[in-house]
Amino acid sequence: MYRFINIFFLIIILILTFFMLINPQETVNASADGFKLWYSIIVPALLPFFIIAELLVSLGFVNFLGVALEPVMRPVFRLPGCSSLVVVMGFTSGFPVGAVLSKRLYDKQMITSSEAERLVSFTNNSSPLFILGAVGVGMFSSQALGYLLAFSQYLSNLLVGILWRFTAKNSPKTVINSDTTLLRAAWHELLKANNENSSGIGKILGDAIKNSLNNIIAIAGFIVFFSVLTRMLSIWGIMDWIALAIMKSFAFLNFPYSVAYGTSMGIFELTIGAQTVITCSQADLITMLLAVSLILAFSGFSVIAQVMSIMAGTPVRLSFYLLSRLIQMIISTVITLAGYHLFIAKKQAVYSFSIPVYKILYSFDAWSFSMYCLILSLGIIAIMIIISLYVSTKNHQS
Repeated sequence: MYRFINIFFLIIILILTFFMLINPQETVNASADGFKLWYSIIVPALLPFFIIAELLVSLGFVNFLGVALEPVMRPVFRLPGCSSLVVVMGFTSGFPVGAVLSKRLYDKQMITSSEAERLVSFTNNSSPLFILGAVGVGMFSSQALGYLLAFSQYLSNLLVGILWRFTAKNSPKTVINSDTTLLRAAWHELLKANNENSSGIGKILGDAIKNSLNNIIAIAGFIVFFSVLTRMLSIWGIMDWIALAIMKSFAFLNFPYSVAYGTSMGIFELTIGAQTVITCSQADLITMLLAVSLILAFSGFSVIAQVMSIMAGTPVRLSFYLLSRLIQMIISTVITLAGYHLFIAKKQAVYSFSIPVYKILYSFDAWSFSMYCLILSLGIIAIMIIISLYVSTKNHQS
């Protein structure tokens, strides 16, 4: 199976090389667009999360959460408490932070192979920065539509995680002595992890920055590669064939050709796909919303390739991850449709562009937004710890 996949990939690379040779200007333009997206949005939005996530793992904070949040994570997702950091950081920072943290926990043997597969399948979302800022305010010129899309994406991904819990095998739970409080046991695990780590602060910080930079540079390569690939498919008309196939597959959604074309672009790169869909003048608002919701849920082969490259060397299956994306696409579409009719359609507002398309991704401060999201993630963890203490106390009393 893998032999045929490698041969197919080799053919694509040879065709792409031929395109680059005969279309050097288009190649340069596509690469420049991808690189501009990377340094303007991806670096300020993700690099702080990468560094903080690496430090939290290295300093034993995940060991602390492994005990402190066991009463919350185990009944909801059938995952150990340490996975809560992956859930929170993945939802507040966007992909591929969920994959990076899942791989770190698996390498430290804090989660099993099946737990890593389930965890990575629902902790990679578009970031709030992208959905609320770029899509909501920038593309739709509406905060309400941004919130609707964010709600549908995050809720659908959580439901995917809850769904997969029913397929999980029972795994050993963290055992706490009856005479020890939850926080005391969690603190003991934190001290134990730090005692076992003989590295100094300088080395820990240096390794965190080095690993984070490696990940962020790898993402740049993926973005540029898929930008050029998408440009090739568009110029050679292959996107037209894919769009026609989408029109037939989603005939029940009444996608016009232009929306189907944008969706086909989103199969490879979600930012370009969302832009193309929303600039369509032939479609009504609900049709564009459903198409963008599908694109965000699938996330595009560019993101999927990033996630699977990070999880290389683990038993995480591509087929399982793709199935999770398919399930999320169905759920998010239903939520978006229901939310539109309940909250948006009644207002009968007309949404138009307030920002030129070429400025959509660069019209707000990505660094400040990412800092707000980082503060939000730490706040969510604190709330989860309070809930966990309450649940633990109730269980101890009973």
